[in-house]
Amino acid sequence: QCDWSSDVCSSDLKDSEELQSLADRIKKAIPPPVDQKFKLGATSLARLKGVHPDLVKVVKRAIELTPIDFTVLEGLRTKERQQQLVAKGASKTMNSYHLTGHAVDIAPLVDGKVTWDWKYYNQLAPVIKQAAKELGVNITWGGDWTSFKDEIGRAHV
Repeated sequence: QCDWSSDVCSSDLKDSEELQSLADRIKKAIPPPVDQKFKLGATSLARLKGVHPDLVKVVKRAIELTPIDFTVLEGLRTKERQQQLVAKGASKTMNSYHLTGHAVDIAPLVDGKVTWDWKYYNQLAPVIKQAAKELGVNITWGGDWTSFKDEIGRAHV
């Protein structure tokens, strides 16, 4: 039967409930707007050139979520740069994910300056991981490595 005063028929009610249920699920799937405190600077964006697009998305989402500012230190590396880092002991391999654009080094900024204090990296780690999870991108946070403890936060696809 129809309630002509509201133009709603009981036969339409099931479809209407299904539509509302779908709308509710979509709203839950879309993250709420973020009161963004920070944004990537021109230098960080330039350092993301050549990095895998999924990892770029993770970094861009993370800057929207982070409680502390950060910068991109390095993304895609040349073989020559990687050789320099191995020679200095800053890297242990010539098979770095940086060579293929599947790694990014980031560092927290405190008062506009890079800090190496682990307490700030510990604040960044969950943000990077959350951004990756939201986007469905698998990463490994360098601070979680067991074989070569990373002193710089690195996210790998």
